[in-house]
Amino acid sequence: MNMIKKTALTSFFLAGTLLLTSCGLGAAASSGEAAVSAANIDDIDLPTGVEIDFWHIQATIYGEAITEMVQEFNATNEWGIVVNESFKGSYQELNQAVRASLAGGGAPDVSMAYENDVLEYVANDVIVPLDAYLDSDQFGVSEDDLADLVDGVLARQQVDAYKGLTLSWPHGNSSMGLYYNADLFETAGIDGPPTSWDEFLDQARQLKDTTGLAYSAMGPAKNGVYYNMLRSKGITPFDAVAATTEFTSPESIESLELLAALFKDELVYTAADTEQEFTNERTATEIGTTARTSTKIDQIGDKFEWSVALTPQETEEPITQLFGGNHVILASGEPDQELAAWLFMRWFADTDAQSIYAARTGYSPAVKSALDTALLSANYEENPQKADAFKNVFVNAQIMPPTAAGNAIDDMVTGVLEEVVLGWVTPQEAAERMDAEAASLLQASPQN
Repeated sequence: MNMIKKTALTSFFLAGTLLLTSCGLGAAASSGEAAVSAANIDDIDLPTGVEIDFWHIQATIYGEAITEMVQEFNATNEWGIVVNESFKGSYQELNQAVRASLAGGGAPDVSMAYENDVLEYVANDVIVPLDAYLDSDQFGVSEDDLADLVDGVLARQQVDAYKGLTLSWPHGNSSMGLYYNADLFETAGIDGPPTSWDEFLDQARQLKDTTGLAYSAMGPAKNGVYYNMLRSKGITPFDAVAATTEFTSPESIESLELLAALFKDELVYTAADTEQEFTNERTATEIGTTARTSTKIDQIGDKFEWSVALTPQETEEPITQLFGGNHVILASGEPDQELAAWLFMRWFADTDAQSIYAARTGYSPAVKSALDTALLSANYEENPQKADAFKNVFVNAQIMPPTAAGNAIDDMVTGVLEEVVLGWVTPQEAAERMDAEAASLLQASPQN
C-alpha cells in the first residue's frame, strides 16, 4: 500500500496527541456521509490484489486465531484482497500507534477501536462512516444479516453519540461475568452464585469463615467492577451529553462502601493476575471478561468443577459490561483501499468467521447464526462453560455510554477506587471527587 497517502492528516495532530475539537461528530463523518453514497460504492471496479493493513491488540490464542482468519480471507476472497495484520499491544498502545501514524504517515486501513477511541478519531476527521457500504447493492449487508447480529453488538455500532451514523463494525466481543468454583462453594455450604451484592458479601464472609480463603481477587483497575455494580442497580454512571454523573447517588455510595468492606475484611484482595488466583484455587470467584473462558478451560482441566454466571443483579432487566473493540476504517481518500477494508470487516463479522473466532478463543460470536455451525456447536458441546458464557452472560451485555473523555474518566476512577480500597478516603469523599473530576472532563469533551 502507499504509505504516504495519509500524511495530509498531520495538521490534526501535534506531537502524537489528538487535538480534540468541539466539532461534535467532525467534518469527516458528516462530509463523508454526503460525498460517498451506496451508488458511488457500487460503481467501484475493485482491482485485483489491493493490499490493506489491519492493526489489532490480539496475542496468544487470540492472535493465533487472527492469523488463521486473515490467512483464510486472503486465500478465499474473490477480489484477491491481501490483508497484512499487525499486533500493536494493548488498546492504549494501539491508540497511541494510530495517533502517531496519522501524524507521521503509514496509518492502517483497518484498526480495532473502542467507542471512546472512535469518538476521538471522528472529532479529528479521520474515520470513514459505514452507512453507504451497508446500503450498497453489491457490497452491502442484508436486513437478515443485520437481524442476525446479537442486539448488544449491533447497538454499539450505532450509539447515540454517533448521531445516526454507523462508525464501526464487529470484531469480537466478550462480557463481564462471575466465574465460580463449584467445589469450593459446596465445601462452604454455598448453593450457587450470588444474585445480589448483599448476597455477594454474605457469601464472601461464609467462605472465609469455613475455608479461610478469600472470596475473590480484583485487578489494579477496578473501575469495570464498580461500573458493573452501578449498572446492575439500574444506574448509568454518567451522561456524556449532559456532562453529569451518578457517582454521588445512593447506589454509588452503597457500591463504594461494599468495596471498602470487602477489602478491609480481607474477603477480596488485589492481584496482578486474577485468573491465576482463581484457577489455582486461591479464590472461589473471579469477576472478569468471558473472553478468558477458553484459557480457564486449559488451566483448570479437571482440577475442580466450575462455571460462569451473571454478576449480581438488582433490577428486573439484567445487564453487564460488554467488552471488546470494533473495527473502523481510517480515511485514506482512496476508494479502492476503503472498499477493500470494508469487505474484510464485513467478512470478519459474518457467520463462518465468527464461528472460527469463537471456537478458537473465549470470545462470544457477534452473530447468532454462528451457534448453528458445525464448528461452534461441537466446540460448545465439548466446552459447556463457553456455552454458559454466551447464554447466561453475553446476551445481557451492553456497552457503557461512550465519550471522547471516557479513557480519562476511567483512569481517574481507577485511581480514586484504589484509594477507597486502601482506606485512604471515605466512600463519600471518593464519590464527590469522582463526580467533580468526571463532570469537568465531560464538559471539555468534543461532544459538549
